[in-house]
Amino acid sequence: MADQPGNPVDGWSWAVGLTAAALTVLGQRTPTVAVCGLAVLLVITDRIGTHADVVVLLATMISLVDLALVRRGWRFTAGAISAATAMFVTFVDVPFAQLPLPFYPIIAAVIGCLVGAPVLLGLRLGAARQTAAEATERAVESERQREAEMAAARAIERAAIARELHDIVVHHVASIVLRVGVARHLGSGGDADTKAVFDDVHATGTAVLEDLRRLVAVLREPTTAGDDPPAPVLDPADLPDALDQAVNRIRQSGLPVTVIVDSAMSQLDAVRGLAVLRVVQEGLINVLKHAGPEATATLRVVASTSGEVCVEITDDGGPTKMAPVRGGGHGLMGLRERVTLLGGHLETGPVPTGWQIRAILPAGADAGARPTVAT
Repeated sequence: MADQPGNPVDGWSWAVGLTAAALTVLGQRTPTVAVCGLAVLLVITDRIGTHADVVVLLATMISLVDLALVRRGWRFTAGAISAATAMFVTFVDVPFAQLPLPFYPIIAAVIGCLVGAPVLLGLRLGAARQTAAEATERAVESERQREAEMAAARAIERAAIARELHDIVVHHVASIVLRVGVARHLGSGGDADTKAVFDDVHATGTAVLEDLRRLVAVLREPTTAGDDPPAPVLDPADLPDALDQAVNRIRQSGLPVTVIVDSAMSQLDAVRGLAVLRVVQEGLINVLKHAGPEATATLRVVASTSGEVCVEITDDGGPTKMAPVRGGGHGLMGLRERVTLLGGHLETGPVPTGWQIRAILPAGADAGARPTVAT
């Protein structure tokens, strides 16, 4: 029965085409079921005589590609045989016994092409997918190996640094602390100022020795071989006291320091609080080192209404009011790196009154207006 405009068989053509499309989509998940279903649909389409047989044939070939891509064994064999059988039934409209002998190889060749071409394409795509997966796996394994080698190299470097710190720096600092302790004992009958200086030097040396030993332990800890050494943790509530101690040490060395500190610095987060402390320590040491004890310094640690924290250390350059020569060492370089890692910036340079170090740390979760306290 041939399709004609207005013929009820036209409805069958639509039904068959939509069914073929649905089975093709199903072939993404179950290609064997899809190929077998399309084979049956191909035979039905040929028998009812619709024009949808070409659509079904193309859908069958597409599903054969999916079948060869993901299936092997009996599922693949069952699907291929079903498709070949359906095509044979479709192409042969007369009893098999009445076919002329020359038609056998022709029919076999046509069916072989219609079934073999999609199968070969599916196998080729499957091989390409497997090759890509293996290449990705090799790349991942290579990256893991590279990271392992880098971690091993870092561990070796840390062990070497730990040895040098322990054998040289820690040894000499321990010797200094011991000698200062002996000097405190021998000079116990001296004046109170000398005793206070010895006590301060001994306390500072002991604290430095403890920090160095802690750092050596961190460097030697195998579990931290793949990461940067953890920074010391500063309790936010301890920041005001830590700032007072840093200022008092400098004052005991003879440098007058005027301090203006935000009264709510105790609520600053630990990371920014540690950065503030390090800027203050290094900045005041620089003033004492380069401007001398005859200079005067001003320390301001304030927070803006937007939550930014500003640390300013300004000196007057001593009685001559001349800008001191800055240079040498790595203290300011380390401070700049620390502040930059937090998203801030560090400025150093001459000002009309002498020299200034100014660090700006970005706002954190504790942003807001802060009152200040002068000491």
